[in-house]
Amino acid sequence: MKQDYISYIRSKVGHETIFLTYSGGILTDGKGRVLLQLRADKNSWGIIGGCMELGESSVDTLKREFFEETGLRVEPIRLLNIYTNFQDSYPNGDKAQTVGFIYEVSCPKPVNIEGFHNEETLQLDYFSKEDVKNITIVNEQHQLILDEYFSQTFQMGR
Repeated sequence: MKQDYISYIRSKVGHETIFLTYSGGILTDGKGRVLLQLRADKNSWGIIGGCMELGESSVDTLKREFFEETGLRVEPIRLLNIYTNFQDSYPNGDKAQTVGFIYEVSCPKPVNIEGFHNEETLQLDYFSKEDVKNITIVNEQHQLILDEYFSQTFQMGR
């Protein structure tokens, strides 16, 4: 099946709650600030990443989504945590329980995010722990991921 997996499932169940498995990455700038994406779908900031397609591993998804949303080619350093117990909804009415594999990543080439945007990404920017308190984060799950990353305290079973 080459058709977009999420579109295929949605064609069968409509807006009902489904599992959405995704991978996300945390890239820092060497000053302890985390790269976030201003998402076009919700006009709020979030971890960079996206949904897994059939036949992909979580690392494949991470690399593909990070490139699509930032133009950067990243490599995973380590798996930080797996987040499984969150509900999300989307502007079109879709509902999901999200399963997220979150990695710390590095970018082997110089990072230039200035002016990057596309249909999914309105803006990219780096944020410190203090900066994150002053922006709108896309959902509770992304907020928890950022809180755990900045404190370096990752709890299992979330």
